[in-house]
Amino acid sequence: KLAPLGRRRGCGARHYTAAAAAARDQAPQLYRDQRAIIFPGQGAQFVGMGKDLYEQFPAAREVFDEADEALGLNLSRLVLGGDPKDLVLTANAQPAIVAVSVAALRALESATGLAASAMYSFAMGHSVGEYSALIAAQAVSLADGLRLVRARGEAMQAAAAGLDYAMSACILRRAAIADVIADVERVQREIDDKSAGAAGGGACGANGDVVQVANVNSSSQIVLSGTRAAVDLALASLQQRRLAARAVNLPVSAPFHCRLMAPAKKALESQIRALAPIRGQSEWTMPVVANVTARPHGSPDEVQRLLIEQVDSPVLWLQSMQYLKTAHGISRWGAMGPGSVVGNLAGKEYATDIVRRLTDAAAIKSFATVLARQAQRGY
Repeated sequence: KLAPLGRRRGCGARHYTAAAAAARDQAPQLYRDQRAIIFPGQGAQFVGMGKDLYEQFPAAREVFDEADEALGLNLSRLVLGGDPKDLVLTANAQPAIVAVSVAALRALESATGLAASAMYSFAMGHSVGEYSALIAAQAVSLADGLRLVRARGEAMQAAAAGLDYAMSACILRRAAIADVIADVERVQREIDDKSAGAAGGGACGANGDVVQVANVNSSSQIVLSGTRAAVDLALASLQQRRLAARAVNLPVSAPFHCRLMAPAKKALESQIRALAPIRGQSEWTMPVVANVTARPHGSPDEVQRLLIEQVDSPVLWLQSMQYLKTAHGISRWGAMGPGSVVGNLAGKEYATDIVRRLTDAAAIKSFATVLARQAQRGY
């Protein structure tokens, strides 16, 4: 049973204010202004992820220990050697991915002797990875972030109960994203029109059929989410109009980032309002780009509002990468945490950029060596 929401003892504001000040005072590393750190979302999980970090970096092991304490369950055992059927459950997968992502970051900081904000000028994360990014920027504590993520996962899992849903990744045929979104919205309007006269009809149709663009991952990939029948209709339309070449059904445990998640949105809002976990901006060590707006978060109130909206809003990942590229000249991406999805998205979208997939101990040690060489050369 989970521990009640609240702040972990010993993690007061004074400690984090000092940590933030120390990170700001640290001399920025070469290329920092060209670097952004990015974190994965659900689907990146696998049993054994982070095991080498746990074994080789005490700083990473401390993250696992704090996660167990904050959640009141043995998340470490599930992540390092549990049953894959248990790990894939949304309520478990989401905090597990965040914990491993933050463990990788702590390992990198330990290996380099540098704060994350001395190496990276921006942070962002895909869906639940946005919580990892906020933790990396010290906008929220690890314990509070994990409690929110666990509550978010439980609410999403509950909202999906009894639904015949689907999520499908679509490879586009050099189509404009706006055209793809417009066609999916047209399909939804047709569904609504056909069911408008049925008993119980309304915005979602008599049978609750819904399809939305859930993720804009790159200029060549979007993800649809909703009820299976509506997703199939939208896919058929996209392919018939030669907007999409092919689609792959994703093995997910809920239809994320569509209006079927409205109950989860309400549940998360209640938890966020009760916890008020976002720290004052003076304690943040770097800006974090929001999924909903593809722009940096502003005030703590705005962070909380956008985290709530994110539950049933699309993840604007492509637009977020474009913002960092065009507005801030980002050309070096640190893909931190399990899996390779976000690193692959950055690498395919910007083929000449440098993408470091910092997913395991070997990759982290290799990057630390690179930074040490630069320091020796007076960079």
